[in-house]
Order: sequence, then structure tokens, then C-alpha cells
Amino acid sequence: MNIKNITFSCNSAEFIVKLSSSALKQIINECIKAKGNETGGILIGSYSKDGSTALLVEATARPDDSLAGRTTFQRGLKGLKSLLDKRWEAGKYYVGEWHFHPGSSPEPSRDDVESMRRISQDQNYQCKEPVMIILGGCPPLSFTLSGSVFPRGKIPVRLTQEHSLF
Repeated sequence: MNIKNITFSCNSAEFIVKLSSSALKQIINECIKAKGNETGGILIGSYSKDGSTALLVEATARPDDSLAGRTTFQRGLKGLKSLLDKRWEAGKYYVGEWHFHPGSSPEPSRDDVESMRRISQDQNYQCKEPVMIILGGCPPLSFTLSGSVFPRGKIPVRLTQEHSLF
């Protein structure tokens, strides 16, 4: 499978998100390992100098204390603080969340939206515009992605994928 970098943006060009091929491969591999259950993790990266573009370079596996089922997922915390401390030293930061909807659409659910709104408001995350990437479908055979940004105190912004997966 030939996976390429993907760029998401919105009409106003206010938000641009670049998902590296290596981060997308990590997401796909975790979804395959989940065997039909929802799964997810965090997105790690950095921002362009002008702050207009989020550069996503790593997608973590689900923490061991996560709760997952066929139609539910609650990301745990185990091991994330130490991982983020190490990435911080290298100039990489928490940028958002990724999530898998097995055999389904990548549309954010009401719970997904509410969770991301809480994250955008939570000062502990130190991320005022968290990104959510959702993979839906049946990887590696077929899947689609959605991207959204959740600016603190504003309505979520749905992004459009600019480049194809293959």
C-alpha cells in the first residue's frame, strides 16, 4: 500500500492540517490490530512558524487503560505524560486525537464532538485548537478519513482533504 502525506484545509484557509504518511500508516496499523473495535490515540506534531498549519508526524497506539468496543472508545492516559514530555524536548507537542469507526463513516459522532470541545477548553492539554482525524471503513482494503479542528470557544471546523490517499 502506497500511503502519501495528506493535507486537510478549510475554505477560509484559516486552518491547515498536514498528516504525514508515517502517522497515517501508524493509524491504519492500529485500526487493523483493533479487529473491528473502535480504537484511537493522540496526534503529536508541531505548528508552522506562523501558526497556521498543524504538522502531524506521529499517531500513538491506544493507551493500555483505554476502553474499547464495537461502537465505543474512551482513550486512556497510561504512558502519555512521559511520552509527551519526551516529545516536548524534541519540539513536538500534543496536537489532537485520532479515532477509528470500524466499517462505518468517518463522520464525528456527537460524543466525538463533545469530547473534543472539552479538550479545547481544558487548560491541561495546552492546545486551544485540537485536531481530530477519524478513519472509517475497513482498512487496509477500503477506508476514508475526516479532519476537524475544534477552536476554543468557537464552533468546530470541518476540513476538506486535498490529496488522495494513494
